[in-house]
Order: sequence, then structure tokens, then C-alpha cells
Amino acid sequence: MKKILISGTMSGSGKTTVSSILMSAFPNVAPFKVGPDYIDPGYHELFTGNKSHNLDAFMFDEKTLKHIFDMGSEGKSIAITEGVMGLYDGIGHEKDNFSTAHLSRILDIPIILVVNAKGISTSIAAEILGFKLFDKNVKIKGVILNNVSSEKLYLNLKEAVEKYTGIECVGYLPRNEKLSVESRHLGLKQAFELKGSKELEEKKQLFKEIAEKCLDLERIYEIAEEFEIKDSMASFEPIKDLKDKYKGKRVGIAKDGAFSFYYESNLELMKFSGLEIVEFSPVKDKKIPENLDMIYLGGGYPELYWKELTENVSMKESIRQAYEQGIKIYAECGGFIYLADRLNLLDGNSGDFCGLIDVEISMRNRLNIGRFGYINIETENGIYTKGHEFHYSEVSEDNEKDKFYKIEKNDGRNWTCGYRKKSLLAGYPHISFYSNIEFFKYLIEEL
Repeated sequence: MKKILISGTMSGSGKTTVSSILMSAFPNVAPFKVGPDYIDPGYHELFTGNKSHNLDAFMFDEKTLKHIFDMGSEGKSIAITEGVMGLYDGIGHEKDNFSTAHLSRILDIPIILVVNAKGISTSIAAEILGFKLFDKNVKIKGVILNNVSSEKLYLNLKEAVEKYTGIECVGYLPRNEKLSVESRHLGLKQAFELKGSKELEEKKQLFKEIAEKCLDLERIYEIAEEFEIKDSMASFEPIKDLKDKYKGKRVGIAKDGAFSFYYESNLELMKFSGLEIVEFSPVKDKKIPENLDMIYLGGGYPELYWKELTENVSMKESIRQAYEQGIKIYAECGGFIYLADRLNLLDGNSGDFCGLIDVEISMRNRLNIGRFGYINIETENGIYTKGHEFHYSEVSEDNEKDKFYKIEKNDGRNWTCGYRKKSLLAGYPHISFYSNIEFFKYLIEEL
């Protein structure tokens, strides 16, 4: 088993494109993403055929990180991890700041650094040398140059980089607009939108050509370090007692264009504990699946499907009936929005949703930066866990009295949110069950 991590000097350096090309080029890849991103893992699955897992040094302690890395790598040939932002960017300016570099040290993964080479010459060596010297415990083992206009220029830049940094260049990406993917406010288009499309096949072919012509795949594979998988689901102490504990219970998980943001490790933990997962579409299906013990509504883009969700009256009624019958309902961000009375859009339209939470939510034209990013959560019943928020909307009218979550960021900012009503719990936070297994148990056993 081999492992390698692809990072960049900054956001937009090209690490996502490089990661996608390498995941397409190598066989039997275990894909990973640093941080709480949901968009990139979907692409990882398109290019590898395997589920991608989030590795997050803020959400998880070191043992849990290693467990998730081992579980995601089992049965694969090479683990390729895509970083987030710039290599050293995290919370604050300490080196243990939950950044890509921090995670690479915890998991002891060698790094290929992707650097934007547009409009630069010898100075690129100084830039890369700075990254090398900033933390000598971070193993930068190779460099890939992006935005290179010709092979001749690449060889020129390669000479400077290797002469002054001692780090080898293992390839480049030529300037090519077809390499990019159309943006959306959370990052990229969702992967399912490209599945089976001509655009995807063309992109795969382009990736193959670039990999063969411009990247030293043999050397990259040599740089990737060998490791042994030492952990298993059954042997991981925090979850050993959960093996098949909830066998016989069925969970309906919303899965379509409007709701698609789920941590793969959450779903795997549910299956490990014996829960039967049944997918359904609030956009297309007429009602929820039968004989459910719980409904899980993840995040996504309900604002893009507001009309379909509004007009699917039978689905909304089905969910309301489930609520009245005491079926557990857990919802995050986009799922929370769907359970509200109404969503008001930027163009003046509005959609009437399930009406289980007496709030109105309004879209905004910019990210809610005050509540953006990692959060520490204390629940009303005293469980401490972690999560993140990322939304272009806010509660514009709130007729509910109580809040279930006390939220605090590492910089001291705090607020309350989340709504617990009967057997329903919903709010903006995306929560990884592995941050605190007690929260997962609470959802299944006590909600």
C-alpha cells in the first residue's frame, strides 16, 4: 500500500486538477480529501470508482484520523489525498493549525506541491524553498508546475527549482481552459451532474493525455511511501460496542441533486452499527420509504430545486406524517432548510417547504462569513462535538423559542442554533459522528 498527498501553495494553485489526473491515472486508488469539503470527494469517486473519505485534524483526534485513513485505504493499491487551501493554511498561525501540513505530519504522508508557474522565472525556486524551510517536519518530496505554456519553459523552471531547493520536479500542467470545472458557490459543480456525460468522458481523455505526456507517473509512484493498514472497524475501541447494535432499524437518507452532502465515514459508521440505509429523493419520489425508524436529510442545494421541492406536495406530507408518528428526523444545513416553513430566494421567488420548523430562511448573495468554518458544539443535553458551517442563507424569521446547539469558534465568537422538536433535530451545522460517538448514539437511541 502506498500513500501520497497533493497540496498547493494557495487556493487555485491547481491541486484539485492534479489530484483528479493522478486519481484517474493510477489503478485501485483510495481517495481522500483534507477538511470538510463535500464537492471534491464526489469527483474523486467519479475518477476512481471508490468512495472518498474526509480527513480532518480539527474534527478528529489522531487515533480517529488514522482509523479513517486505514478504513478508506483497505483493499486499495495507493492512497491519494487532496489537500485544502495552501499547504500551511488553517486556523491561526501555529503549525498545529489543522492545515494540510498538520495532517500530513500526523499521518506521515509525503507531499507533491503544486505551484502556479504563470508569470514567474527564478523566483519560483525562492517560493518553493520557503515552503520547504517553513516546517522541516513536512515532507515535500516533489513539485508539479501548473499553468506552464510549453515543455521548454517547464524544463527551464525545473532547472531553477531543483538547483536551489533540492526538490525534484515531477511534471507540469499545460495551460488549458478545458481542465477547469464550472464554479458554483460551494466550489465546483456536483459530480453527479457530470456522471455519464460526454463532458466527463472528454475530461477523462484529456487527463489521460496530460498524465502520459506531462507527468512522471513512475517517479510519483516511487515518491509515494509504503505503509501498512493496522486498524479495522471491529478493533477501533470507540466503536467496538456498536457492531450491529442497531440491526433491524432502517434509515431513509435523502440523496439527489438537492441533498447530497454526507461524510462517507458517517454512512459507514451507520452501516457498521447495523442500520439499514435506504436512499430516497425528496425531489423525485412521491413519499419516504416504508418502515423507517429515522430520516437523515443532509446538506446540498435545496435553493436550486426549490420549485420541485415545493411542488412535491406528497413528499412534504409524507415527511410531516413521519414527524407526527414519532419517526426520528435529523437534518443538516440544506436538510434543515427543507424542514422550514419557507425559503426566500434572491430573485423574489419563494418556496413553501415542510413547515416542521417555524422559521423562514432567506438566501443571501454572499457567504455568511460570521458563521463560516469550523465550530465547537455543545448540545442542550451536554454532548460536546465538532462541526462546520458553510451557507449562503440565514434565518430571516424565527418563531421557535429554544435552541439545541451552543456554538463557539476558536476565536471566541459564539451563538446558538439548532432546533429540537419531538423526535426532530435540525440546524445549519454539518457534524461528523466520529467527532464524538456519543452524539451518534444520541441520535439513534434518544432523539
